Amino acid sequence: MAATLLLIRHGIAEDPRPGQGDADRALTPEGWVKTRAAMRGLVARGYTPTRGLTSPHRRARETMDCLQEAALMDFPVEAWPVLVPHGDPGAADLQLRALMAEVRGEAVVALTSHQPFLADLVFHLTGRMVEVKKASCTVLRWREGTWSFECHWAPADLRERA
Repeated sequence: MAATLLLIRHGIAEDPRPGQGDADRALTPEGWVKTRAAMRGLVARGYTPTRGLTSPHRRARETMDCLQEAALMDFPVEAWPVLVPHGDPGAADLQLRALMAEVRGEAVVALTSHQPFLADLVFHLTGRMVEVKKASCTVLRWREGTWSFECHWAPADLRERA
């Protein structure tokens, strides 16, 4: 049995305003539209999450909301502090390995986060370099204690299938 990990970058977010913390930046109206379409395309390709992990930053949580909406279900979601823009890929790997040891069957875990963290995490887990655009998704497989690269979907490719 193998589990799937979906590494999703948040959608288009508002520019920082004076006095606004980075964690409080929301998706823009365009970000909501494009991210919803990308997440519908992801689900249309057969990737329906059974569990979600998100950065505590607002734009990542809102991206997860788009995925739940596309999946037509409220799968359980938890915020992980390590999933922030400059989080530690090694620490995230340890947490993900512990999680994957608990999941059963063909679980699909969706993770929403940021750059540069996601590109660093993909490289740490697989040795692959990918261009992580907003609302893109990198698909990894977890089998017998090992991560493997399955595919990467650019946001435009996902929206084509929405």
